[in-house]
Amino acid sequence: MNRIINRLVSDATAPIGEMSARLFKKAVLFFLLLFLGLSCVCVSAIFLTLALFVFLQPLEGNVEAALCIAGLYLVAAGVCVFFATRAMTGERRQVAAPLIVEKEIMPSENADYAQKAEFANTIDETVAPFLGMLREAGLERERLALEAGAEIAKQLHPFSLVAFATVAGFIFGRILMRGNAPRL
Repeated sequence: MNRIINRLVSDATAPIGEMSARLFKKAVLFFLLLFLGLSCVCVSAIFLTLALFVFLQPLEGNVEAALCIAGLYLVAAGVCVFFATRAMTGERRQVAAPLIVEKEIMPSENADYAQKAEFANTIDETVAPFLGMLREAGLERERLALEAGAEIAKQLHPFSLVAFATVAGFIFGRILMRGNAPRL
């Protein structure tokens, strides 16, 4: 029994491990390039500021040149804040618009039942090969447990199902690792 479960677990988790490794590499590369790019922008801004100060110093004097540059940065910051707040309200409108449309066009109860029936059929289609495999192996208790789990899954909302699966996974992992020493 443990061999079958270990094989199923390793077969199911292998693609997830590969995908998470690729995602992690891409995220590290993205943040590294983002950090390098922002660092270059900051260094560039410093040198441009110094060049502007050296250019304005003979024309206006030390204090006036510094005030002109500070004013320039203040205006640039104001423009950035203006566009950032304007973009945020636009995003809020885009997010809120579909919600308003969904509230106006409420699906009927028949559509809700149809969605639940489709969800139940999907669960049945997913579980059927495993039930057949357990039946052929003569593992009746495990087959009954899987059927009971499928019936519970049909009655749960998808979010509740994910929460239930997470808790069950932790419990199952603790049961499998009970005899093994923890790996560090």
